[in-house]
Amino acid sequence: MAWRRCAQCRKVLQEDAFEGSSESCIACLTAPPPKVRTARASAVKTVRQATPPAERQPLLGVVGSGDLEVRERRARKTAAAQLVELHADDYAQLLQSARRAEGLR
Repeated sequence: MAWRRCAQCRKVLQEDAFEGSSESCIACLTAPPPKVRTARASAVKTVRQATPPAERQPLLGVVGSGDLEVRERRARKTAAAQLVELHADDYAQLLQSARRAEGLR
């Protein structure tokens, strides 16, 4: 058996797939002609000028960071710390009595 390459589809086929001394195989000769593709109109392209990225302002404080529960706990903690500073003697007495109630020194 002899093999030949088709000039159109470039497949290597047996001799009986060709008609006589034709360089194209029977499948390529009997296939419908390929559809001619027409160029489509190009889509409208919008060109935007490059704008430099705006500088972000630094975030001041912690307002708005976290959910409401976290912010509430943070507010309570801050208020408690300020209360301890303002009434240090009263806090020390309350803490000492609470420790005794828990069995601590």
